[in-house]
Amino acid sequence: MILKFIISILIIYICTYIGIYKAKTYEQREKELKKIKNSLAFFKSKIEFTYEPIEEVFNGISKSIYIHKDNIFKNTINKLNETDLNTSWNTAVEEAIYFNKEDKEVLKMFGKLLGKTDKKGQIGEIEITMEFIEKQIDKAELEKNKNSKLYKSLGILCGLGIVIIFI
Repeated sequence: MILKFIISILIIYICTYIGIYKAKTYEQREKELKKIKNSLAFFKSKIEFTYEPIEEVFNGISKSIYIHKDNIFKNTINKLNETDLNTSWNTAVEEAIYFNKEDKEVLKMFGKLLGKTDKKGQIGEIEITMEFIEKQIDKAELEKNKNSKLYKSLGILCGLGIVIIFI
């Protein structure tokens, strides 16, 4: 009897944890997109007002704004020894875990002209990318609001359902 009770509590706990974990992915995606937007604003201001190379700006972003283990900017710098800027950016974007396919496409679009245009062209590209990212943030927020509560509730209900069937 006590063993059944402990197993039931454990099943409910595990299912609830899985639901909360899945809900966190939606919250994390929104946070990461906001970090990218802030990083691009920083990048834009550095391009506008300084003559620092892109590698130094990316290094500054990875140390101050986009501090994360899955840091696109740092990963881009690390891959620059092996390949060009566009390829290293695209590889770093592909390795990012919190973005969906659409987010990655927007970021890859930005990488195509990264470092290949003059100052005005680069600023224009950053502004366009920031607009696209703002749209992605809005979509991520809607998905978070819709799905976050759903997965949390679904986790609890699945746990209870399994326990009821178990009993």
